[in-house]
Amino acid sequence: MRSLSLLLSLLLATTLAAALQWKTFDISSLLLEEEKNKIQYLNTNGSPEKLETILRNGGANSLKMRIWVNPSDGIYNLDYAVRLGRRIKDAGLPVVLNLHYSDTWADPGHQAKPAAWASLSTDQLIAKVRSYTTEVLNAFQSAGVAVTLVGIGNEIRGGMLFPTGSTSNFWDLARLLTAASEGVRQSRYGTGAKVMIHLDRGYSWADHQWFYDSLVKNNFNMASVDVLGVSYYPFWDAQASLLENFQNTVTQLASKYAKQVVVVETGWPTQCSKASSNIPGSLTSQFPFTPAGQRQWVQRLAQIVSGVPAGRGAGVMYWEPGWVSNTVLGSPCEDGGTLFTPDWTKWPNQIPARAKE
Repeated sequence: MRSLSLLLSLLLATTLAAALQWKTFDISSLLLEEEKNKIQYLNTNGSPEKLETILRNGGANSLKMRIWVNPSDGIYNLDYAVRLGRRIKDAGLPVVLNLHYSDTWADPGHQAKPAAWASLSTDQLIAKVRSYTTEVLNAFQSAGVAVTLVGIGNEIRGGMLFPTGSTSNFWDLARLLTAASEGVRQSRYGTGAKVMIHLDRGYSWADHQWFYDSLVKNNFNMASVDVLGVSYYPFWDAQASLLENFQNTVTQLASKYAKQVVVVETGWPTQCSKASSNIPGSLTSQFPFTPAGQRQWVQRLAQIVSGVPAGRGAGVMYWEPGWVSNTVLGSPCEDGGTLFTPDWTKWPNQIPARAKE
C-alpha cells in the first residue's frame, strides 16, 4: 500500500486497530488548498492523486470536516462543506461533521456566537441551534452524502456560544447541547448519524469528569449523546500530556458514562524546535520527529483506543494532514503534523505536495 505507506497505516498496523469504527483524517482545508493555494497532491510514488484517494488507499474509512455558520470569505461554510462532502462521497467514503456553531474558529477559549445569532434570546438561540443543525444535516442528505458522526461543538470544555452557553451557566449549556442533539435526530439521517460531544485535553480525566458530571447535574440526559470525543495533542502541556494520562481518560470516560470514545483530533510534529518546553520527554524519547514517528504515534493511540474496555474505543482521527500552507497546524511547532511536503519553489505555478514516507 505504497500510495500512502506512511499515512499512518493507522489502522492496519494491528488486528485490534483494524476494528476501529472511525479511522479518519480531517481534510477541511482541501478545497482551499487546491483552489486558492494551487496545491496538487502526490502519493509517495510522486504521482498526482486526489487527497481523498491517497488517504483512502492509506487506510482511512471516513473523512472529516468542520463547518462554520457564515464566515466572511465563505471558506468552511455549508456550501463549501457540501462541495467537499460530494468529493468524499465520490471517493466511496462517509463523512464526519464538526459543527463549530460560529462564524470562525471555536476552541476552548473562543466560542463566539455567529453574528446573525448574537441578538437572539436564550430560547431563540436554542431553537436556532436545533433548526440549523437539522438544516446542515439535511443538506448533506440531499447531496447523497453518508454522514456517520456529528460533533455538536468543537472543543467545548469551556462551553459554546459564549456567553449564553459558557460553563459558568451549565443549565443553558445543557439546553443548547440537547437542542443540537435533537437537531441531528430530527434530520433525515435520524439515528443513523451518531451525536458526539468533543472536549480538548484528552490527557485530563479531571476536566472531562467535571464537565460531564456538571452537565448531568443541570438536567442533561446523557442518552442525547452517543460518542465522547477528545483532542489529544502532545505539545500543549509538557507535564500532563502523557500517554498514561490519555489512556486513563479514555478508559474512565468509557467506563463511567458507557459511551463510545473517539480521539477526534491528534497529530505528531516532524519539526519542533520548542519541543523541550512543550512536549514531555517521555514522548520525544519514544517518537522521533519524522514520518516514522508520526506513524508510531498514531499506531500507539490506536492501540490504546482499541483496548478501551467493553469495546467502546471507537476511533482515531488525524487533524488536517494536507493543510501544507499552514504547517504549524495551530501548534507551537514549525510543522505540527502535516503528512505532505510541498515544493514552494514552483510558485506561482501549481505546487506539488508529496506524501511523506
